[in-house]
Amino acid sequence: MKKEKSKEKEKKGKKRGRSLSVVGEEEQDALLSHALQLVGGKWKLRILLVLGSAESLRYGEIRSRVAGITDMMLSQSLKNLCASGLIQRQQFQQIPPRVEYRLTEQASGALEAAVKLCSWAKHL
Repeated sequence: MKKEKSKEKEKKGKKRGRSLSVVGEEEQDALLSHALQLVGGKWKLRILLVLGSAESLRYGEIRSRVAGITDMMLSQSLKNLCASGLIQRQQFQQIPPRVEYRLTEQASGALEAAVKLCSWAKHL
């Protein structure tokens, strides 16, 4: 009786703990940590999704489309995303100054993952 229960527990544990990729658990953990460092937090994925819906957007357009974000958080998030190479900042030499933000090709994978995450959450 006890052997049957332990075998059932092993089977359930294997199903839950199975890896979806070929990489090891340590590498998976390191990659996930790196990805979360790039796009983690409350605002970065939201900003990427907003930028994914347009060719390029100005700061005020992004702020109006990301509900609840403060100027400080938007500014900081945009700087971080630029530094990580996920978005590009283009400043035009005119008066008044005009700055536009757009996604880089490097951000396409993160954007796809964010869209899939939204789809998954919709079906919960």
